[in-house]
Amino acid sequence: MILRRLICTAALICLLCGAALVRAQDSISAAVQPFVDQGLFPGLISVTADKDGHLTVESVGWSNIESAEPMTMDSVFWIASMTKGIVGAGLMILVDEGLVDLDAPVETYLPEFANIRVAEPGENGIVTLRPPKTKQTVRQVMCHMGGLRFITPTMDRYGIDVFPARALATSMVDVPLFADPGTQFSYSNLGIDVGAAIIEAVTGFPFEEFLQKRIFDPLKMYDTSFWLTEDQNKRLVTPYKVLDGRCIPETIAELRYPFTDRQHRFAEGGGGLFSTPRDIIKFYQMIAGKGQYCGKRILSEEAVRTMATKQTPDGTDNPYSVGMWTDGEWIWHGGALGTEGRANIKTGEARIYMVQLASSVDPKIKESWNAVCDARAAK
Repeated sequence: MILRRLICTAALICLLCGAALVRAQDSISAAVQPFVDQGLFPGLISVTADKDGHLTVESVGWSNIESAEPMTMDSVFWIASMTKGIVGAGLMILVDEGLVDLDAPVETYLPEFANIRVAEPGENGIVTLRPPKTKQTVRQVMCHMGGLRFITPTMDRYGIDVFPARALATSMVDVPLFADPGTQFSYSNLGIDVGAAIIEAVTGFPFEEFLQKRIFDPLKMYDTSFWLTEDQNKRLVTPYKVLDGRCIPETIAELRYPFTDRQHRFAEGGGGLFSTPRDIIKFYQMIAGKGQYCGKRILSEEAVRTMATKQTPDGTDNPYSVGMWTDGEWIWHGGALGTEGRANIKTGEARIYMVQLASSVDPKIKESWNAVCDARAAK
């Protein structure tokens, strides 16, 4: 696809709180277009925001190759594990309000976790179950140090959206920890699902309703949801996998179809959200704005500083915070199909990169994207 530039309209200016859409340079297109032309990559949309809210939007390739549908600011993507950072922000709202303590045992809010056990291999392959040596804390589950596995066997078989949050948390108690809390890093949807269940236990509301009221509505993220409307479903970007030099349409194996079904599908905190570029850039602008976006404060500056601070212990190489990766300056998270969002609390910049690719994204593409973004920011 020839580079498609999106033009700012008066409505968009209003929606983005006065932010202007500036003309993108061709560098991202030059780096990515050959991959699209060769059938090795379906396409992407990139959105960057400077500290003043000015946006640069660049789209290369297709939302649907077969119908030659371009990606736009209103294309709907499964953002997968980018959901984790949003749940982390929701939990930090409750920390701000004094309703949650990151260092409290999980069982303070979810009493059933008093019964959780650790699987300990013994002689002759016999596994015994014992209480953990220390109580599992909220901070630990939110930074993947809680000893929890990635997902439960039921989720692995049927999909990650098969249980409501509190029922999922209760079912986790029957899945032994693989290690004592605080001793090993292991990336886990379940830890973030525990955070979602804590939101429900503390507020008395489904966690998706809490996120809607406290994050999505104030930021005017109207297309961000765990379920799709019929209109959103029509705008859903087709996932692809690369096979023998061709992009082959794929399904999202981790979720149940149809995505419009609210009766049999449930909100999942580790990776269940859908969103659009127009929406998700606002979340990262809020983080880059130290908790504030367009005059609306979502998080305290202290909460954002916590999210920007490595919460995994010294000696752990993985720099994870409360639902987000961090190096102390950039806070970011990616998703299973190649999406990524970044916020820089020192410069006020925000960046998102959106693609739906079931196979691995060529590292050269993301390296080129970051290099172009860095070069523009340096001007």
